[in-house]
Amino acid sequence: MSKRKRLTKNQREALLSWIGEGLETDEINVRAAKWNPHFKVTRTQVDHYRKTRKVDLEGIRENGEFDALTTGLSQREKRVERLQKLADLLIKDLFENDLLWTNEVKGIGGADNFERIDYKLFNTAEVAQLRGVLEDIAHEMGDRRPGVDLKVNDITIKVIRKDKE
Repeated sequence: MSKRKRLTKNQREALLSWIGEGLETDEINVRAAKWNPHFKVTRTQVDHYRKTRKVDLEGIRENGEFDALTTGLSQREKRVERLQKLADLLIKDLFENDLLWTNEVKGIGGADNFERIDYKLFNTAEVAQLRGVLEDIAHEMGDRRPGVDLKVNDITIKVIRKDKE
C-alpha cells in the first residue's frame, strides 16, 4: 500500500477553500487534478478538515489559511452574485435591447449587378452563453433539475440540462 503524500501549504489552502465552498470530495479531486503538481484527497481527509477546521477558525487564522476561506470568489455567494450580474446583462441585451434576433446585411453581385440583402439571424451564441450562465448558477445553488422554465418579459425559455460525460 502506497503512502499518501502530505499536502503542501498551497494545496491545503486550496482544499480548505473548496471545502468552504461546500464542494464534495469528487468535485475537489477534479479541481486538484488541474493543479501543478496535481494532488488527490480522500473522503476521510476532507471529513477531517471539515470537522477540525469548523471548530478551529482561530487556528486557521494563525496558520494563514483563513484568507483561502474568506476572500475572492472562494465564497459561493460571491460567485453566484457575479454569475447573476452576468445573467442580468445577457437577459437585458437579449430581451430589453431586442437582440434575440440580429439585423444582418450581405451583398450579392458586382458593381453593375449588386444587390443588398437585409436579413435577421438568431443570436445563437449569446443565448448559449445565457444558458451556460444559468446552468452555472443552478450548479452553484445545488439545484440542477433536468428542465427549468425561465420566464422573462412574457417569453418562456425552457432550459434543459445535458449531462456531460
